[in-house]
Amino acid sequence: MSEAALTRVRRAERRSLGAKIWFAWMVAMWAGFFVLLLADRIDGAWSWVRDLPLVVELAFWVALFPWLLGAAVWSSSWTEWLRLLLVLVFALGWSLASIPRRKPEREREESQAQVTRR
Repeated sequence: MSEAALTRVRRAERRSLGAKIWFAWMVAMWAGFFVLLLADRIDGAWSWVRDLPLVVELAFWVALFPWLLGAAVWSSSWTEWLRLLLVLVFALGWSLASIPRRKPEREREESQAQVTRR
């Protein structure tokens, strides 16, 4: 087996591991969100983020967008069923979007061609 083939296998494994870690991070953060929700502490966390200086708050929004969006919706004055539905949709949608997937065969071939050109 050539050295290039071994390198490609390692790169594919590394990418796959990163995708799994990202998925685990998303699920863990949503689990934490729902723990805070059950402990009735989401409003306090939301108030804390809102009271930060604007630049810091923007950094939090960039880093934690799905969870801050969920906190904003939950802290709103909308009806409880709508808030719960939206938060569940956010959690399910972001988690599903984060599930690790294999690259389609065509993309795999293109990335392998780029590696061999280098």
